[in-house]
Amino acid sequence: MDLSYKEKSLIASLAVTLLVFGWYFLQFFSSRVFGHSNEFTFIDMLMPITLMVVLEVIIQSLLAGKNKEDERDALIAASSYKNGYWVLSIGVWLLLVQLLYVASGGGYDILLDSSPVFISHLLLLFFILAEVSNFITQLYYYRKGV
Repeated sequence: MDLSYKEKSLIASLAVTLLVFGWYFLQFFSSRVFGHSNEFTFIDMLMPITLMVVLEVIIQSLLAGKNKEDERDALIAASSYKNGYWVLSIGVWLLLVQLLYVASGGGYDILLDSSPVFISHLLLLFFILAEVSNFITQLYYYRKGV
């Protein structure tokens, strides 16, 4: 199986994203289960983002090649960003509806904790899920066609 530059780049970005943020969210949500939720700060949230940038620069420089973008690449990017947008929109709307429902006295808080730290991590999780769906959609379209 011969992979193009774009496919190699997408696979590398997907792997780095899943590894870095998978580890981060595992640490965060497991600390919430064991009652250590106050240990995470803004700096802790910036660490995986910084690590992602550094790893992406290193990986993309190793994969650097002549990259001519054609109409097919633009169509694939537009289609995949649309899917990522839908994932992010649905996640944010679900979070907003839940917060408004609880704030209006509507009943049970399915989040079990509506603290700003928890909400910010959920928003970050939705951004990462949108990016992952974008990568997966692009890989699918490069293999199967638009």
